[in-house]
Parts: sequence; C-alpha cells; structure tokens
Amino acid sequence: MKKFSLGEYLANEGTQQRLADALGVQQSAVSQMVRSGRNIEITVHADGSIEANEIRPIPARPKRAAA
Repeated sequence: MKKFSLGEYLANEGTQQRLADALGVQQSAVSQMVRSGRNIEITVHADGSIEANEIRPIPARPKRAAA
C-alpha cells in the first residue's frame, strides 16, 4: 500500500482521466479537486485498486460568531 497526495500522484503516477476512471468519477471532478486545493490523499493498494480520501479537520466548518 502506498499513499500520495493528489498532486504527487498526478505528477508521478498518472493523468486526471486515469485517476477518475479508477475512482469511478468524471475527470472534471478530479480537476475540481486539484483546482480547489483540497487535501486529498490517494492510496494505491497492493492489488492495484485506488482509493481517495479527503483529510479535513474536525469540525470542518468554523462556528459562526454570535450575533
């Protein structure tokens, strides 16, 4: 099992289209992930399957200030 950031994976391992096909999403979804700067971690398993997870803080959204 190997783990990469989204940028590392695309720079070294493949194209947006190949990643999209492996994840079962459209290429435009991968493009949006890249452009938005989201913290996406790509895991390549020993059997060749690929998984993507977004790393986010908890809570992901800051609390609103009291009015």
